[in-house]
Amino acid sequence: MKKLAVVLLAAALTVMTGLQASDKYRPGKDFADSLKDTGTGVLENFKPEESIPGYNPNPPESGHYGGVTAGGAGSLESTGAGELINSDVGQLTSEVIMNRPKDPVSMDAPFISNGFEIQDKADTITSGSYDKCETVNVNKTELTTHLCERTPAAELSCTRKAHIGGRFEESWRTEWVEYEMYGQPFQKVNGKIVVTVTPHISGEIVEAYYSWQNNSGNKPRFHMTISVLGTNIAWHQKGNFQNVRFTPVPASLAAGVSFTSSHPDNVRDGSGRLSFRQHVQLKLRLLIKIKTEVWVPSVEWTETCPFDKSEEVLQGSLCTEPGGNRVVAMGGKEYTVYSDCWAWKDTYLNQEADNGSCDVYMKNPACTVLKTECQDKTGGTCLQEQVTFSCEKKLSGEMQLCSGQLVCASGECDALENNKTDSFAKAVSALAAVSAAAQDVSELNDINVRAFTGQKMECRMAIAGFSNCCKDSGWGQGIGLAQCDTEEKALGKAKEKLLTVYVGTYCSKKVLGVCLQKKKAYCQFESKLAQIVQAQGRNAQLGISFGSGKNPECRGITIDELQSLQFDKMDFSNFYSDLDAGTTIPADSELADRVKQQIEAALQQAAGKG
Repeated sequence: MKKLAVVLLAAALTVMTGLQASDKYRPGKDFADSLKDTGTGVLENFKPEESIPGYNPNPPESGHYGGVTAGGAGSLESTGAGELINSDVGQLTSEVIMNRPKDPVSMDAPFISNGFEIQDKADTITSGSYDKCETVNVNKTELTTHLCERTPAAELSCTRKAHIGGRFEESWRTEWVEYEMYGQPFQKVNGKIVVTVTPHISGEIVEAYYSWQNNSGNKPRFHMTISVLGTNIAWHQKGNFQNVRFTPVPASLAAGVSFTSSHPDNVRDGSGRLSFRQHVQLKLRLLIKIKTEVWVPSVEWTETCPFDKSEEVLQGSLCTEPGGNRVVAMGGKEYTVYSDCWAWKDTYLNQEADNGSCDVYMKNPACTVLKTECQDKTGGTCLQEQVTFSCEKKLSGEMQLCSGQLVCASGECDALENNKTDSFAKAVSALAAVSAAAQDVSELNDINVRAFTGQKMECRMAIAGFSNCCKDSGWGQGIGLAQCDTEEKALGKAKEKLLTVYVGTYCSKKVLGVCLQKKKAYCQFESKLAQIVQAQGRNAQLGISFGSGKNPECRGITIDELQSLQFDKMDFSNFYSDLDAGTTIPADSELADRVKQQIEAALQQAAGKG
């Protein structure tokens, strides 16, 4: 525990040193006055390439130094447009313009009103040509920075848009075709009558028949063979044959691929000779199974979703293009297609803006946004922000204008010269933090000693069926508390008391790859001092993360880490209200008045004794 005592004592001394800074003001001012005329020589002899790391005397931006007279503004505009699209700063600027509401600027803000006052009193401030001193009213501003968390308005949604598509499906039909060989053009080839037939369709031959009718009477009988479709048919010169079934080889036709039917051009037997001038009267009758394709229309959907929807919870769907019939043409034919809805918008998150701990700064016209950092982003949409505000506070008082210089004759205007107010409150707050750290670890041993340990707390996000149990404010106004459990209610109150640090959001329940519930995780601390030291010290100064939504790291601060913290750099303004509730903390001017009164009383007492 000796090491801890040394650390805390050093921190306390650092804080108290800040209180005594005003004692060193006059020597510092005199030293600064002695250096007023040396700046010009330093600038003339300054060589930036020797002092500034990475100095570039010819940066790429130098091509635009001439403005529009250097060759037109086209290159400058195109370069600027490219940076707006591709650079991180440009994308952040576009996102701010499109999504984030503007932070208000009031004409009553000190940085504006002070400018007008200086303009009106320019003669008084600059008229110091004579030696006589006179009392003047001087106004200055103090700049302070404040860190806070807020929830911006955001919506996560996907779109589904329908269009008419379709596919060709295989279909079959049958068709009878007939080929009459008699009378067809023929050729005599090597003693044969040959007829060539070119089919107009393709398909499988399911059934095949041939027939002929012979009216030759009692002429002698002749026999010969007709070759057709890979089959030999015995032809008789005498007799009738109708619908005789046969099996062709191969059993198919191909459009444009010819087949032949042939037989001898003359036939002899023992009784005589028969010569043919053309093909005999053979008729082929074929049943063809034909393959066809039929186009079948369908409604097809295209989804656009800029985030992983399996990590989000579906809140509801809205039809944005009403349903009905639509007509599409394909292959010269029109098809009518119906859909109940032609476009949907699926909303996974629709959160309202919640100013959270930033509310007091957003309502203060003297505060402006210095930096915004997104703590939780989904698909380019920021869901939780950490904001740094710069606030200005007007300081007013009387000072002496002597020979053109403003002089503070008493301690009551130290705040004007040092540009700081509430120094006493800041010092007391820092000392209170050091004291709290000591008290936090006083009963522990030297093993794993840590201060300001936090607790992991969670709340459920708004899901269809119950209210949002993760609101940052408004818990005293009733937000459906019956739906929130005890831990969530306690967390809501803790956030309003500025006792928490946001860590992250994660999907806590999935079924078949679909997120059904999300949770926000926080580190909750027992006091504002603990929250301030953890958020501004451990996280901001030392860069030690609080983990992730699934695995928050709310551990305490070690002795070595305490030793590295700069308490005088922390913003304890959130703690001032707690100080005021416990005791009366005098303002700097009040302290000066008390000291002045004590000095006067001491002088009067000394005069009475004399």
